Amino acid sequence: MRGERWLWAEQLRVLVFPRRCPFCGRVLGFLTRCPDCEPELKQLKLMIPRLPESEHCMEHLSGAAAVCRYDGCVREAILRMKNGGQGYCARELGVWMAAEIFGCTFRQQRGIIRLEQSPVLRRFDLVVPVPASGRERGYNLPDLLARQLAWALDTPLDCGALQKTRRTEKQEGKTARQRMENVKNAYRATNPAAVEGRRVLLVDDVITTGATLSNCAKALRTAGALDVFAVTLAETQFA
Repeated sequence: MRGERWLWAEQLRVLVFPRRCPFCGRVLGFLTRCPDCEPELKQLKLMIPRLPESEHCMEHLSGAAAVCRYDGCVREAILRMKNGGQGYCARELGVWMAAEIFGCTFRQQRGIIRLEQSPVLRRFDLVVPVPASGRERGYNLPDLLARQLAWALDTPLDCGALQKTRRTEKQEGKTARQRMENVKNAYRATNPAAVEGRRVLLVDDVITTGATLSNCAKALRTAGALDVFAVTLAETQFA
């Protein structure tokens, strides 16, 4: 009965708020992917999701992965969600992350995306998003992406596991060293007992130098986390 109520609620939701392509805004209906954006996404998608340690700071991380390059329609979509309030698109993007990074499979049923298969071996004990930057927009994009990943991986989610301890400046325009100093010790684990001995999946939207993710991982490891692996939607190499 509970499953039937959920299905009816989802069908009503997609009827009022139909699925849209997060990149161009096209109503997807019963389509799984947007045929208009698929060619560009294939060009932007990374051949290997696992990121090399030589290109990003991964101190305190056991590794990191991303789906695509921060360019073209992907960059535009992320900026729209951050600045234009289109947070609903994160549902589609989180599903994309789960499929490309972890091999989850999904099927479309009457306009609803349903999980078909999740990895057999559970690699993580907890999914944790990077805290909001402090700009008020009513939602935190990493939170929304983390929710979809937690659902797809059947792993508990804790959106309050990390907290910023102070305000930081924007990272744009700073050198790699300045970026590290800007976010140094800017995060803490709110409840060490909740992460102690856990394997944590840390979620953000974009990785550049890795300074933010590394400092978040440091806070989690200091609180006793056994392992911290980071995933992002996109990556951009710091020039």
